[in-house]
Amino acid sequence: MSQTVSVPIALPTLRALLDYQAEHASEQDFSDLVDRIFREWLARQHGPQGYLSKTVMLPDGSRLRITSLHRAHFATIVGGELIYEGVSMSPNQFARASLGTVRNAWEAILVQLPGECNWTPATRLRYSAEADARRKAYREAARTREEAMCTSRSEKC
Repeated sequence: MSQTVSVPIALPTLRALLDYQAEHASEQDFSDLVDRIFREWLARQHGPQGYLSKTVMLPDGSRLRITSLHRAHFATIVGGELIYEGVSMSPNQFARASLGTVRNAWEAILVQLPGECNWTPATRLRYSAEADARRKAYREAARTREEAMCTSRSEKC
């Protein structure tokens, strides 16, 4: 049995937790619910878990597929690693291991993100991520220019 401690909590927060537990007809013990909430919050503080390949973040649970003449080969993102047949490897190594030849992994791999039914070409995810990065950089540059103009004019913007 785990040791427990008392933690002060604001009354509105306590009421919201109790309401949540009642609304969801949770049979879970209240202390277990609070413990789960803390653990999930702590896990989120480490940032998104997944595999970063170039500009594309593949979240844990993503599935990768490469189809050869003979069969489909599947890999999964687990704990931030790409796992194929129990071995951690890069997308390029996955493409080589499943196809037996050197190929551009971005062109060979299809990705199924967690909670989705469709398979998306990895190239589409890559181009989308690159376009998002360009749009973000453009907006940031425009905002910086605008702030610089306001500062140089001594205007209040």
